[in-house]
Amino acid sequence: MIPRAGWRGVRHAGGMDASSDDAFDDAAARRLLEVGKREEELREEFRVDGPEWERTSVSHYTAYAAMIHEEGGWRQLFPAVPFEEEARLDLGAVLRARGAHAGEFAGRFGRAADAVERGEDQVIIAEDVFRMVRVEQTVIMTSHGPQTPRAGDREFPDELDERPGAGD
Repeated sequence: MIPRAGWRGVRHAGGMDASSDDAFDDAAARRLLEVGKREEELREEFRVDGPEWERTSVSHYTAYAAMIHEEGGWRQLFPAVPFEEEARLDLGAVLRARGAHAGEFAGRFGRAADAVERGEDQVIIAEDVFRMVRVEQTVIMTSHGPQTPRAGDREFPDELDERPGAGD
């Protein structure tokens, strides 16, 4: 009989001689299967390769950010930055920071960060959907030229910036 993959012990007539760190964790395997099933459902719900949306505004330039889908909808993780590569590195840093406190999912956050930095536009970890996004920045034009800043203008809130070291 051939020993099963993943067991370092040697098969004897009485069964497998495995050390305790080689024991198969049925509960952990079931959790990973459940998480994988949910991730596939979320991939279908939040498709990246959907139809092109019709533009409703003129864009003078494009910036980039990342968003997470939460119970109430999508939330931006950090302010838009002018370069896609910079936004990918920022999302990678956010994912690694989250992974530092993710227990059994820590490795998945690290692999997701690597994938985003290599060009993946969306990663899903358990219930969290992270997506790279384009942010169209526009200049509001009036009959007198470009509109100046207004008292009610809002900058990206520091408390929502998830990049490590942001707001320090």
